Amino acid sequence: MFVDYLVGDVVGFRFLVVEPIHDVGVKLLKRFGEVTVLPPGSGVEDLKRAIVDVDAVVSRGFIKITRDVLLAAKRLKVIGVHGVGVDHIDLDAARELGVKVINTPTALTDTVAEFTIGMIISLLRRIPQADRAVRRSEWDRKFSDLVGFDLAGRIVGILGLGKIGSAVARRLKPFNVKLIYYDKVRKLDLERELEVRFRSLDDLLRESDILCIHVPLTEETYHMISYREFELMKNGVFIVNMARGAVIDEEALIEYLRKGKIGGAALDVFEVEPLPLSSPLLEFENVILTPHLGASSVDALKRMAVEVAARILEELGVDLSS
Repeated sequence: MFVDYLVGDVVGFRFLVVEPIHDVGVKLLKRFGEVTVLPPGSGVEDLKRAIVDVDAVVSRGFIKITRDVLLAAKRLKVIGVHGVGVDHIDLDAARELGVKVINTPTALTDTVAEFTIGMIISLLRRIPQADRAVRRSEWDRKFSDLVGFDLAGRIVGILGLGKIGSAVARRLKPFNVKLIYYDKVRKLDLERELEVRFRSLDDLLRESDILCIHVPLTEETYHMISYREFELMKNGVFIVNMARGAVIDEEALIEYLRKGKIGGAALDVFEVEPLPLSSPLLEFENVILTPHLGASSVDALKRMAVEVAARILEELGVDLSS
């Protein structure tokens, strides 16, 4: 059932890789023990069986690590998240059981920020729709619904000015946009550096031509953007969600797309992943859908694999400096 990587004659730690990572990370772990990789299509029950006798887990977040899963683990010491979000882990249970949870907060910042810029420009200039039009021999659409908008001069609102949000703001500056942001903590140093202005959440929603979402999923941010918030937005607003799907109430988003209030949306994350083929989001020509791809460049996947493996080994007491 499992793919096992054994380290020659070395008997050391036991590692479980829940979803595939770049082989450079696997090779680093293999230097210090046995690595088991769950096969594609595995679920929570498979994870419960595989986790029993491992010292550390590498998770990319597609299979939830529940309390039941953690209770099944007999010697687990650390969970390394290949990425930033830890909302798929029962953190309370991990704390109670003495399991350390770590992530890779720096390895994907540039990659997600670059993807965000691509999403913004694709939305404004209707690049995916234009590609489909050429493939369908609908060339004359260049004179009608494929005419898009300039980015220059727009007001871009950034919801969450953390590592990724600030990296997006840094890349947007040369486009001659007006930058505003909301975060639960003001970032005065970034305000000076990036010439980005703080707004209350409501004012951010009212003023933004383009809204970029970069907040973690917590109890506080769950459905942070819902019916009330959409009512506050400008007609024709563009929305880019690179955070977590459940930050936006998808039912509300669909309603306001149908009403025509939203000019377009670019979504890399969804409340249910994979996005069901029955989702009404698939109906909209002005919605760009990508499969949680923001951090998935070759370069970032290598960085994250090495970083998560190294941090796990450090937590297990391995000195990598020698």
